[in-house]
Amino acid sequence: MAEFQPQYVSHLVSKNTKVFTVVVIAVAVINSATLGYDSSVMNGLQILPSYTEYFHLNTATNGLNNAASWMGAILATPFLQILPDTFGRKRAILFSALICFVGIALQSAAQNIGMFIVSRIIVGLGSQLSSAAAPALLGELLPAVTRGRILGFFFSCFYVGSLVSAIINYGSQNIQSTWSWRLPSILQVMPSLLALCLLPFIPESPRWLVSKGQYEHAKEVLIITQGGGNPESEIALATFAEIESALAAEKATSRHNPWREIVSTPANMKRLVILCTFGVMINSFGNFVVSFYLDKILTQAGITDVKTKTQINVILSCWSFVVACIGSYMLDFIGRRKQALGSVAGMIVSLYCVGGMIKTFGESTNKSGIYGTIAFIFLFQGFYAFSITPLTSLYPTEISQYKLRTTGIAIFRLLDSGFGLMASFSLSYAMADLGWKFYLINASYNIVFLVIIYFTWVETKGIPLEEIALKFEGTAAFADSSVITGKVMDETTPGETKQAKSDAVPI
Repeated sequence: MAEFQPQYVSHLVSKNTKVFTVVVIAVAVINSATLGYDSSVMNGLQILPSYTEYFHLNTATNGLNNAASWMGAILATPFLQILPDTFGRKRAILFSALICFVGIALQSAAQNIGMFIVSRIIVGLGSQLSSAAAPALLGELLPAVTRGRILGFFFSCFYVGSLVSAIINYGSQNIQSTWSWRLPSILQVMPSLLALCLLPFIPESPRWLVSKGQYEHAKEVLIITQGGGNPESEIALATFAEIESALAAEKATSRHNPWREIVSTPANMKRLVILCTFGVMINSFGNFVVSFYLDKILTQAGITDVKTKTQINVILSCWSFVVACIGSYMLDFIGRRKQALGSVAGMIVSLYCVGGMIKTFGESTNKSGIYGTIAFIFLFQGFYAFSITPLTSLYPTEISQYKLRTTGIAIFRLLDSGFGLMASFSLSYAMADLGWKFYLINASYNIVFLVIIYFTWVETKGIPLEEIALKFEGTAAFADSSVITGKVMDETTPGETKQAKSDAVPI
C-alpha cells in the first residue's frame, strides 16, 4: 500500500498515533501551564517585599491586583464561543497567545499600580481564551479511551505553571531591586511562546471541520490521528460517520443559535444547571484562598519568615501537581461523579480542621501545632487537586454536545471568573475580620456543593462524545442517527464492538 499523502493536514502532524498522543499531551501541558503561571505568579509576588513596597499595597489594592486577571477573564467570555466556533480552535489559541504577549510586556514594565492592573486584565483576557479553545480542541481530537485522562491532565498541568512560578519567585527573592518581581513577570511569556511552537504539530478539530462542511479535511484528520495514516482504517471511517451523523442530528433538532438553544429544552437546562453550579464551585471550595492568599494563611498559622513561605509555596505546588496527575488517571476508573463526591467530602473535613488548628495554634509557638496546620492545608489542596482540578477542563467539555460545547464552556468560565473576581475583593477582608471562623464557614457551604453534585451530575466515564448526549436527551432524540449503539457496528466489521471502534488510541 502506498504511503498516505495528506492534502489538507500539515505534514508536521505525525501519522504515528503514539507520537501524536505525546504531542497532544505536550499541548495540554503547555497550555495549562500558561494558565497556572499567569494565575499563580501573584501568589509569589505578594510574598516579595520588593513588590509590595514598590506599589505601596494595602488591603484594597492587594485585592484589586488579584482581581484584575478575573476582570480580563470576564471581558473574554463573550468571545469564548465566537472565536473557536467561527475561526477554529487552533486560531483561537493563537489569538490568546498574542494577547498574553501584550499583557506580559506591560506587566513587566509597570511603573505604577494602574499600569500593573491594566496589564493583569489583558493577561487574564488572553488566558481565558486559551482555557476555552484548548480543551475543546483536545476533547474533540481524542477518543473516549484516552479523553478522560489526557483532558483531565490538561488542567492538572496548571500546577506545572504554578510550580515554575513558585521556583522562579523563590530564586528571585534575593535580587535587591524591582527585578525580583519583573523577572518572574517577563518569564510568563515562555508558556505562551511554547504553545505557539506546538500549534503546527496538531490538526484542527475534525468536528469543527465537519460543522464547516470540510468533510475531506475532517476525514483526513481522523485517518492520521486515529487510523495511523491508513486511509482504509475502519476506526477512522466509523468515527467520521458517527461525527457526521451526530452533527446532522444536532442541526435537525437545534434550530436556534447556541445561546438560545442552551435554554430551549429540559436536557439543555440540565446541562446549564451543572455548568452554572460547577462554575460557582470552582473558586468557592476554599482553593482560592490557598492559591491567592497563602501568605495570609501562613501568617495566621504562625509562619512569618519569607524564605519559609516561599519554600512551602514550592512544595505545595509539587504536591498538588502529583496528586492532580494521579487524579486525572483515576477518572477513567473511579468515574467523574464518584471522584468529585469523595474529594468534596475530604475538603469539607480538611477545612474544618484548618479552622480549628488556626484557632488553637495560630498565635502560639507550638511547632507541632503549626506543622499540623500546614499538613491540613496540604491535605485540603490534595483533595481539590485529585478531582476538581482535572474535572475543570474535562467535565464542561464532555457534557455539552458540539453546538453547545464552546457556549457551555463560556458560561462555565463566566461563573468561574465572576466568583473569582468576587473572591479577590472579599476574601482579603473576610480573612482579616473572621480569622479562623472563615474556614468553618467555607467548609459549611461546601456541604451544599456536595448535595448539588450528588443530585445533578451525570457519569460520562468511557463514553464517546457523541453518545454522552444520550444521557441527557435519551435515544429518541437521535432515533435516526448512527449515534445509537449498534448502528455504527452494523456499518463496520461484524462482531467488532462499538467501544472498540471509538477507543482508538490507547495510552
